[in-house]
Amino acid sequence: MNFDFSEEQNMLVQSLGRSLAKSYDFETYREQLAAKATHAPEMWHSLAELGIMAMPLPEAVGGFDGDHVDIMAVCMELGRRLVTEPYVSSVVLSAYIFEATGGTLAEEHLPKIAMGEQKYAVGIYEPGDRHNPLANSTKATKNGKIWSLSGHKSVVLGADTADHLIISADADGPSLFMIPANAKGVTLRKYPLLDGRGGADIILDKVEATMLGSAGGAAEIIEATVDRGAAALVADTLGALDEIIAMTKEYLRTRTQFGRPIGTFQTLSHRMVDLLIEYEQAKSIAMEAAVEARNPDTQIRKKAISAAKAKIGAVSRKFGQESIQMHGGIGVTDEYALGAYVKRLLVNEMMFGDADYHLNRYATS
Repeated sequence: MNFDFSEEQNMLVQSLGRSLAKSYDFETYREQLAAKATHAPEMWHSLAELGIMAMPLPEAVGGFDGDHVDIMAVCMELGRRLVTEPYVSSVVLSAYIFEATGGTLAEEHLPKIAMGEQKYAVGIYEPGDRHNPLANSTKATKNGKIWSLSGHKSVVLGADTADHLIISADADGPSLFMIPANAKGVTLRKYPLLDGRGGADIILDKVEATMLGSAGGAAEIIEATVDRGAAALVADTLGALDEIIAMTKEYLRTRTQFGRPIGTFQTLSHRMVDLLIEYEQAKSIAMEAAVEARNPDTQIRKKAISAAKAKIGAVSRKFGQESIQMHGGIGVTDEYALGAYVKRLLVNEMMFGDADYHLNRYATS
């Protein structure tokens, strides 16, 4: 397998990297965090102008027919820069659901995603049903031609700034519905996640909703949606790991003790080499997950995603522990970027199934 990006993907990464380097440094991130802002409209519009939103979408709706490796390239840069924009919730998750369910709603909303005109979030997980996307106590009832939803979705990525919500509910089986975020009966308990990205719990009380697809037939779409989100966050983690490596190398090279750089001490150099080996393994398995994220063979897709999520979850924890120890006290200060990257790793590990969940799924699928 070729683990290198194509020429076009490298150009995309370089273009996005240059744009973010100019407009979104660590101090910008800290200022946004202090203001408790999880979304910056100017950043969102900048991503849209670069074609980042349209890139993975079908040409028929204004996209560029990209694949999940393109999404991996984008997410690596977003993770590298700690960008908090709801790219995964809107472009990776919601756009796929519209594509999979089709119809007039897809024709209406996919162009809006491609242009960055509106933001979307997908509520799947519920309190008490840890990591299981098909455990669903949200109920959909039908009165004539009108569906209404009642239930509770927890830790919904991007829901705090979304214009529309896509909700999984039980309607004689797993089903998907769309509602405006400001619809009557919707309560959003908004909060920033540990790393500054936005989320919300969604409380639904007899909310009128529009069905996406068919009643009771969305199980495979829901599982595929979650797998695509997991693959995207694996790539996001990889970008963060890449930046942690650069920071730690620089610190070991410039921090001196006993008259020489601490990176020349054998113990620290060996620990750094161990991290580099872990990173190369993580990069390989993340690329496999990106390649297989759209595989129509469900078992192959699940195996690849779960292997990557479990491996990179373990690697994330090792990177967090080792890099902070090698930096010493400065590694946990608010003014230094390392702590923010470690928080990003922790959030990514927990979203869409943690390492233990995916190890179990890998073993049983």
